[in-house]
Amino acid sequence: MLETSIAYLLSMEWGRDIIVPPSSSFTMKDDKGDDVRFFVTQANWEGDHIKFVPFGTSNKFVVFFIWGKDGDNCVTIPTAYVQDEIGTGILSASHIAKSLIHKIRIDASSDLLPSGNDFIYQRQAKV
Repeated sequence: MLETSIAYLLSMEWGRDIIVPPSSSFTMKDDKGDDVRFFVTQANWEGDHIKFVPFGTSNKFVVFFIWGKDGDNCVTIPTAYVQDEIGTGILSASHIAKSLIHKIRIDASSDLLPSGNDFIYQRQAKV
């Protein structure tokens, strides 16, 4: 599951242990020793928007893995900053740019997205 892999990658990047075994959500300790919860989801890049299956979460941060985006395609955003938009399934990239706390490039490919996302990523044939 891609979400689990992203959770472990971020824990290594940040030098933090995962407390709760990851799935779509995972928990790590912050600098003060408090538990911090993250929600990981997949999205598609369309123009200057990020489109995804709408969801609700009470986790402190949301991590988006963005299919079709060049460069940094995995971003972490405070949930409070995008709380209204996550229920609609679309975010403006320019809106979230100022709120990113972490970004990284992850190379991945898939024909079907796991974890309940109901849209299909289709690889374009190279000509």
